[in-house]
Amino acid sequence: MERHVLALDNILSATFFFVGKWTPALKRNQSRDLIRFLLCRLYDESRGNLLQARVSLAQGTLARKLGLSRQWIGILLARLQNAGWIEYAAPTLDNGMKGSTTFRVGRQLKRLLITLLKSRPAKKPMKSAAKSRWQFSPLRQEKEQKKILALEKLPPSPHILQRIPLLRTWLDRGEALST
Repeated sequence: MERHVLALDNILSATFFFVGKWTPALKRNQSRDLIRFLLCRLYDESRGNLLQARVSLAQGTLARKLGLSRQWIGILLARLQNAGWIEYAAPTLDNGMKGSTTFRVGRQLKRLLITLLKSRPAKKPMKSAAKSRWQFSPLRQEKEQKKILALEKLPPSPHILQRIPLLRTWLDRGEALST
C-alpha cells in the first residue's frame, strides 16, 4: 500500500473514537452507522484518497441501505454536517424536487485524516504482505470492459457459422491443430 493511502479500518476506528470525543452529541446514535456507510463508499469511490473523494447517492437509497426512514437520514445528515464530519449538497431539479445528494469529507474528518497521515507507524512489519496491492471494487467501466472481453472470447453462434462457412472451416481447422 502506498504511504499516502490509509487503511479503511484505521480510518473507521479513529473516526468512531474521535466522533465521540470531539462531538459527544453523536456518540451514541445512528449517525455513526451513517458515517461508516458514507466513509466506505467515499473510500471505495476515491480509491483510498478520502481528501478528494465525492460520491452521489439519493437519500432514499441511504435510508433503504441502513434500514432507516428518509426523514431520519435527513436529520442525521444535518447533524453530521453541522458537526463538520461530512459536507453534502443536493441540487434542485427542474420539477422542484431535489436530485441525488453529493457527499464529501467535512472539515473535522479532514482534520482527522491529516492527523492520521502525519502519524508514523510504530513498527515496520518484518515480512512483506503476500499480496501488496489493495483490491478495490471494480468501477462500472472496468466491469463493462470485462464483460466485453468475456463476450469476445466466446465462439460465434451456430447461426452465424451457417451464414459464414469459411469461418466455420477456419475454426474447425484451429480446433484440429490444437488437439
